[in-house]
Amino acid sequence: MSSHFVTSSDQVVILMCTYNGAEFLSGQLDSIAAQTYTNWRLVVSDDGSSDDTVLILQAYQRQWGVDKLEIRFGPRQGFCQNFLSISCDPTITGSFFAFCDQDDVWLKHKLTVAVMYLSTKPDLTCPYLYCGRTIYVQENLKIYGYSSNFDFPKTFRNALVQSIAGGNTMVFNSAAKRLLEIWGPQPVQSHDWWLYLLVTGVGGQV
Repeated sequence: MSSHFVTSSDQVVILMCTYNGAEFLSGQLDSIAAQTYTNWRLVVSDDGSSDDTVLILQAYQRQWGVDKLEIRFGPRQGFCQNFLSISCDPTITGSFFAFCDQDDVWLKHKLTVAVMYLSTKPDLTCPYLYCGRTIYVQENLKIYGYSSNFDFPKTFRNALVQSIAGGNTMVFNSAAKRLLEIWGPQPVQSHDWWLYLLVTGVGGQV
């Protein structure tokens, strides 16, 4: 067993995919900048936006720097393949990884909570996946509901018929990302369910 304890040098790589998301994108980027866990970088894959999405990303890149925000261009095969195009890329390295939707707003402790959980799982060889419930809000961020709270065991058997993990809440370690790299982009319907299946399928923990 290879053990590891989280330090401030452990970087979270945020994997965001965009497509015509200009209306809400700035709100999400600002919430990322406000994270209490500050050692992160953002890799964005735009899938051919025709609105101001790329211009907004470029403006933030000028403000944050290219080391903090990397902009790529996706395969134009839909959101799932766009996410897989960056999450399966072995050149994107870090200690932890977080899927990120363009139209969310993150709570400021999101990454801190996820990293604290993952720090209790020190075996570097085991895939670990953190996930939580989604808070549904109106445009003024007023809460009106939560995603379902599933009680079934987080096992491969259950993962075959039901995904309890929303990609927008997922944070995972490098061993989990390695599974995606090994398989490469697959013709699946959902990148987050696919990761959930892979992690549970090899005996990892969710």
